Amino acid sequence: MMILKKNIFHLITLFYILLLIASCAAPVSDSLDMTPRDFKYVIGPEDKLRIYVWKQPDLSLSIQVRIDGKISLPLINDVQAAGLTPEQLKDEISKKLSRFIEAPTVSVIVDQINSLKIVVQGNVLEPGVKTIQSPITLLEAISLAGGLGEWANPKRVKIIRKEGNQEKTFIINYRNIMDGKDSRENIPIYPGDTIIVP
Repeated sequence: MMILKKNIFHLITLFYILLLIASCAAPVSDSLDMTPRDFKYVIGPEDKLRIYVWKQPDLSLSIQVRIDGKISLPLINDVQAAGLTPEQLKDEISKKLSRFIEAPTVSVIVDQINSLKIVVQGNVLEPGVKTIQSPITLLEAISLAGGLGEWANPKRVKIIRKEGNQEKTFIINYRNIMDGKDSRENIPIYPGDTIIVP
């Protein structure tokens, strides 16, 4: 009976030690921020917009944002659109139109998003620039590129991300995601990210 109690005590102690080790395990990458960041859509080049000015059909139109980030509207000419949210662009157009129209009511509707892009390079079936509508996961990004090529090394997938003026590089073991071993490595991919599969 005494031996049985001792064995149970050792098993419980071993269980708690293993639990403690697991909770202190190192993250996927020391430098990789795994927290999903807030994503606020801003207009970019090639996005298609619909500008509606209430009771002003001549000023209401569908338009594509030019490569320089601007749109041209009647009366007010060029307006910077890229880098603004639809709400900010609405305010900017309203302010400029108020010189010609009393209290204009403006709506900005995004008809098509073409500016949110990622790049997937290397050993994938369909490498290149991919348009996304919102942040996606690494698994989804690789799928957009047709999946891994025959000679790909899934254990060293590289992600290059610009954060402010800095460029950060992360190495992800994509095999762990495919095998279901570590879903934490299926990180969010944001517009502007570059994925390289060796």
